[in-house]
Amino acid sequence: MLKKRKLLDSFFLKELEDEEATLHSLDQEWKLSGIRQIFFNRLIGEVGTLGCEPGQLIWPSSVTLTPTGDLVVKDSGNDRIQVFSPEGLQKHSFSYESGPVKCLGDIKATRDGRLLVTNGDKAVKVFTGEGRLIHQLTTPNVNYFYGLAVLPSDEVAVTDWSGGGKVHFMSVDWKERKILKMDVIEGFYRPTCMAVSKDEDILVTEGQLFGPHVGRCIKIIGKERVTQKKIGPIYGSNFDFMNPSGICVDENGNILVADKGQNCVVMFNPDLSLTAIVVKQDLQGPCGLCLTQQGYLAVADCYHHNVKIYQYR
Repeated sequence: MLKKRKLLDSFFLKELEDEEATLHSLDQEWKLSGIRQIFFNRLIGEVGTLGCEPGQLIWPSSVTLTPTGDLVVKDSGNDRIQVFSPEGLQKHSFSYESGPVKCLGDIKATRDGRLLVTNGDKAVKVFTGEGRLIHQLTTPNVNYFYGLAVLPSDEVAVTDWSGGGKVHFMSVDWKERKILKMDVIEGFYRPTCMAVSKDEDILVTEGQLFGPHVGRCIKIIGKERVTQKKIGPIYGSNFDFMNPSGICVDENGNILVADKGQNCVVMFNPDLSLTAIVVKQDLQGPCGLCLTQQGYLAVADCYHHNVKIYQYR
């Protein structure tokens, strides 16, 4: 799985022979403040190739990590979920019903290993880790399930494009397999992916898939279920979002955002100041993001039909 690549470091301008030792020293020296262009691009592995066979992918649009460290990919072009070991070996796959538009929808793992899948239709499908469909979460209040987030309380947040755009918060009785309560926040435009911050804020990307050039930002919902802050579409004079898609938060609270329109991944500090462009090359349509157990960044590279693994720090 792993491939050796050269590392372009804009600070030191040299190749690093002893990678692990030097990377550790770099981590100690970095100060995550101010605007910097860090073309780190240390691609350390790729999962999947174009095709329909086991382990192959077409239009991977979302990726998540299970509690045991397996990498789970929404293989949208093949209408299936594929599960890979931490070493990148395909373990098994299972199908889900195709939605109205391919490449939309999401996948997230719960703390107990359930896999939640959306595909732009009116249900959140709940599978076991082995791929058995347990049940579906449905409600007449939601027309189109897209992005997913699982909160520490085991609530599920889901984005919905009806009425311009909404985010729903569902309290779920997992034993009884039903939704107990649902809250809704309006005022979004085609919200796509979501992540949960260390403070349990919900970070929502608004992409630019079709139509007028609106959205192109990140909106932040606080614990009070009110939209509190917004990042973009223009970030000072240094960076403009074009089509933000995947989003995740690392163990230090840094926010990583894939911009599908600019084929890059950018990182913000927990205080929302722009830190770096951490991936700028080798991507074509980055969608979903997640962090592996080793702290690497996994990127669903939709139009290269694989998942790329980066050491981004």
